[in-house]
Amino acid sequence: MIRDGLQRRFDHYQVLKRRASGTTPSNAVVVRRAFLHARREELFSKLLRQVQERQQPTMDEEDHDEDGLFDVVPARRPELGRTKHTRQQSFRPSRQELALYDSFCTWYGFPNRSDFLDAVLDAFLPQLPKGNGRS
Repeated sequence: MIRDGLQRRFDHYQVLKRRASGTTPSNAVVVRRAFLHARREELFSKLLRQVQERQQPTMDEEDHDEDGLFDVVPARRPELGRTKHTRQQSFRPSRQELALYDSFCTWYGFPNRSDFLDAVLDAFLPQLPKGNGRS
């Protein structure tokens, strides 16, 4: 599962590569390239922090617990009725690739594979051009 905007960037990247080389990289190749980019740039810890910040509920002054009576509940939804704006992105990695993605996901402490690959793709894929009518 990846965020909607990221899906459009994914598609845009494939179009750019098709125009440049005449061939479209498969979804698995795009994910592999994104993973290799994050590895080369040593981005995994930074990406984990970004995922955690995105998933943290906003705290109001009313939530302040000076006595520490309540533990933080990281899985709690920050807003009532909030919907995830995500789509399933299919890709067919090899067993070795999938095992590698899962081992890095676990090693760095990402909540799940979807959050891990979403963050890796977000760091790799180019932004959409301005003024294309899609935001």
